[in-house]
Amino acid sequence: MSAHSQYDILFQEQLRQLNPAQKKAVETTEGPVLVIAGPGTGKTQILSARIGNILASPDLQVQPHNILCLTFT
Repeated sequence: MSAHSQYDILFQEQLRQLNPAQKKAVETTEGPVLVIAGPGTGKTQILSARIGNILASPDLQVQPHNILCLTFT
């Protein structure tokens, strides 16, 4: 099994765990997304999944060095 197909399986498993609002944030690939939620609600998980989704999308052809990710801890 290739690394890419392993990633796809893991990514789909992560998507199944998200609620509809979280899934929408992950699947939105155009423009910024603002996620406001309390502690322990999965904000970092959403952020990581969104970046992975953007990088894996062949239509977008986004390079990792073109992504800026900001969090407030």
